[in-house]
Amino acid sequence: MLAGARLLLLVGSAAAFVARGPAPLSPHAPAAARSGAVLAKKKAEEEGLYSDTVSLPQTSFSQRAMAATREPELQQFWSEKRVYERLCETNPGEPFTLHDGPPYANGDLHIGHALNKVLKDVINKYQLLRGRKARFVPGWDCHGLPIELKVLQSMKSKERQALTPIDLRKKAAAFARDTVDKQRASFQRWGVWADWSAPYLTLQPEYEAAQ
Repeated sequence: MLAGARLLLLVGSAAAFVARGPAPLSPHAPAAARSGAVLAKKKAEEEGLYSDTVSLPQTSFSQRAMAATREPELQQFWSEKRVYERLCETNPGEPFTLHDGPPYANGDLHIGHALNKVLKDVINKYQLLRGRKARFVPGWDCHGLPIELKVLQSMKSKERQALTPIDLRKKAAAFARDTVDKQRASFQRWGVWADWSAPYLTLQPEYEAAQ
């Protein structure tokens, strides 16, 4: 009898708790706990009011851009599927070739490079969308004082004094080639489509001979 009475008491207490809901938090409870409880209650009320009136599509498409993750994935897809190359080869329209007005190979990229390359990329992709065999031929200016200054700035005073013109040109050429690789990787990371494997460099003997 006593055990049965205790069971009925427990069942009655549980039913009363469900009917009235959890006891309100004490005013002395932590602020985070009170805030969390209020938000949870508000969310439950809103879901109860509007969940049956809103019809949302069921999709796996993320609402967040997650550009740091998605952009490399998209660029890898373009590379693996040879999207740019296939469009250049199979589009039915007339050829369209855009030669790059070459930037100096003298340092890291800046906002001017971004404006220049993005505008050219827009033009090229527009022509591809129109069905033309559009190609963008990138290039770099590998001669001149800006590159030589960068080399000289990286050397100590005694090294500069012992430097011959021929040695300076060799160091400038090596610096320019290294900079071309860095800038090319950055342009590709920006999503610019071009013939990156076959750019023209002004220090190439065939380019110099054609001048």
